[in-house]
Amino acid sequence: MHTFITSFRRELHRVFREGHERYLVITILGLVFCYVFFLTLMHEGQPERLPIAIVDHDGSYLSRRLCHEVNAMQGVRVVAVYSSHTEAREAMQRQEIYAFLEIPEETYNELLAFARPHIALYSNNAYLLSGALSYKSLATISKLASGAVQREVLRKKGMTDSQAMGLVQPIELDTHLISNPTANYQPYVLTTMLPGMLGLMVLLLMAYAIGVERKERRPGARADAGIAWWLGKMAPYTIIYTTLGVLGNIVLFGFCGFEQHGSFLYIALGTLLLVVAMQSMAMFMAAIIPEAHMSTTVCALYGTLAFTMAGFSYPVDNMPTFLQGVSQLFPLRHYYLLTSKVSLFGCGIHDIWPHICALLLFQIPGLIGAWKLKTKN
Repeated sequence: MHTFITSFRRELHRVFREGHERYLVITILGLVFCYVFFLTLMHEGQPERLPIAIVDHDGSYLSRRLCHEVNAMQGVRVVAVYSSHTEAREAMQRQEIYAFLEIPEETYNELLAFARPHIALYSNNAYLLSGALSYKSLATISKLASGAVQREVLRKKGMTDSQAMGLVQPIELDTHLISNPTANYQPYVLTTMLPGMLGLMVLLLMAYAIGVERKERRPGARADAGIAWWLGKMAPYTIIYTTLGVLGNIVLFGFCGFEQHGSFLYIALGTLLLVVAMQSMAMFMAAIIPEAHMSTTVCALYGTLAFTMAGFSYPVDNMPTFLQGVSQLFPLRHYYLLTSKVSLFGCGIHDIWPHICALLLFQIPGLIGAWKLKTKN
């Protein structure tokens, strides 16, 4: 215990009095920037008024009406009407638009002749979210336009609106989004992405701190210091980053009003375990990779890959079996499952204990790393 306290005090002195505070400030400011950036970027819940274009070869009443209907949708905004496919394609290549709707010639006349005209949709999926949302909006308005035409034809045949809609849409869907009725992207993305940024900062700073300790070869890093020395060195950063993580969750679930049906204490516990798990992995990587710059690079790669393997952007169940197993090697994956169960479904300890145990198991690599650091110094 004496060794742990001595190491703890020494690290506090190094952080706040020996010039190393600039690295801590950089990571803290980086985390604050991430929160401000993403909360400002996604303040509407999901991207809206995405720029698109119309290529109108028909020039009829129907095509003009369709342009107005597209522009009235919340998700997209018509910024240009082109007369050729080439102009629209070049505008998409210049990143001026994300998608465009092309209405061929004689569309209205073919519709009157029951010839089933075809309308083409083009979207730029190089930008996954904007391209998918633009395509979704254009596909929706195209289907609605088709239904509106069918309804008008049935009206002309003497059917009532109820009878016409029974043929156009025989089954009406009543959709209910669980715990997120407004389809807000923020609770799904930011509650895991921002803690993931926190974990990345922890990985980088811990790898740097351990590298500096080994490079300086101070007396406190002698072999007789033992594992307690390294645990005491990590403790100040555990307190600092856990506090930042809890404050960040207070901002998300408190001030931003994200759905939270379970106990906030479980989310705070998950934040603590995430920070400690990331510290453990940083210590393990720094122990097996002697070069400080190389260990920091590996930590950065590991922390970045965690965003993909966590499962909040792409379902882990749809990944190959091998990658499903690999995803279990990332603390962010278990943190995501824990917080989503607590916040969205209000689960208690009887549902989240497997994820708590998984996060605790990540302390094993840290203890191995501390032991290797003890024997090498």
